[in-house]
Amino acid sequence: ERVLRERYEHMLKLCQLPAATANWTFENFDASGPLQEAYDAALQLAEERGNIKWLALVGDVDVGKSHLAVAICRRWLARGKPARYMLVPLMLEELRSSYNREGEYERLMNFLLKVPLLVLDDLGTQKPTEWAVEKLMQIVDYRYVNGLHLVVTTNRSLDELPGDTEHRIGSRLLRADFSRVVDIDASEYRLRRKT
Repeated sequence: ERVLRERYEHMLKLCQLPAATANWTFENFDASGPLQEAYDAALQLAEERGNIKWLALVGDVDVGKSHLAVAICRRWLARGKPARYMLVPLMLEELRSSYNREGEYERLMNFLLKVPLLVLDDLGTQKPTEWAVEKLMQIVDYRYVNGLHLVVTTNRSLDELPGDTEHRIGSRLLRADFSRVVDIDASEYRLRRKT
């Protein structure tokens, strides 16, 4: 029991979920109405039921996308599997600054490529540099080729991701056999939760 608890704590630390998300779980997510499809798909991926390995949650700001992405991580960790949550602009900043520390870039990039579940929150909010698009494409491509789980949240259309002029990232997310894209057309989630 203690060993399992310690392993879970270690994986939770590695996952780096934001402190403010401590209570973001499936259990306290309001899945009524327009959020039901997103909730069902998220739960299916979190429990590896069915064939969804990639999930893209697309919708306006504050419709519950990040809550579901974090809930997937929490369920994944509870099942004893490593996961990593990354806010895309911060991930790119971390990668860029890791160049200055010997071996750090390779270690971080390798982890992002190979961790069993990677959550990329807020795709499309990063500065659309060529370098950023290239790094994102490397991560998405590697995970595509190796069939590794990926969750993406964005408030941009997948066909119009900033800097992705060739639509390579969006195309992968839209066309992978094991990918599911859910467009969330809901009112602001935080307002809904209080009512």
